Amino acid sequence: MTFDLILRQGRIAGRERELVDIGVRDGRIAQIGPRLEMAARPGARDVALNGRLLVPGFVETHIHLDKSCISDRCSCRTGTLQEAIEGVAAAKRAFTEEDIHARARRTLEKAIVQGTTRMRTHVEVDPRIGLKGFRAIRALKREYAWAVDLEICVFRRKASPTIPAPLSF
Repeated sequence: MTFDLILRQGRIAGRERELVDIGVRDGRIAQIGPRLEMAARPGARDVALNGRLLVPGFVETHIHLDKSCISDRCSCRTGTLQEAIEGVAAAKRAFTEEDIHARARRTLEKAIVQGTTRMRTHVEVDPRIGLKGFRAIRALKREYAWAVDLEICVFRRKASPTIPAPLSF
């Protein structure tokens, strides 16, 4: 069998006492075994793990990338939900597609560096913000597809016949 990558001599959950090789082909685990043979393939890599534990990537199931990194734009005096809603609503007035993209990118990159490989983000659409958040996050989904499986769940804050019901992309 040919692999793009073999991770050599690692430990996996449930088989901690034995060292295994993990063969990866086309970005997916193709085989796990004690000593995998790798047929020469252009650009193939062989990485020695020296007994390190391999774990699956982290999954972030609920985040709002379109609103990440805005604590400096909102004041918190009472700590109530209503205050948070009002503070975010006020901050949204200054949101641009570029601003949302830059803030969400910072958060996404931090998550990737810490091992997150799947993420579901909720993106708000309302008459004030329109599709700015969706467009920014959709661009990040394309840009970071190599590192993270990003699912976008669009929801509308206020009913509007021109804004679709919640969707996932």
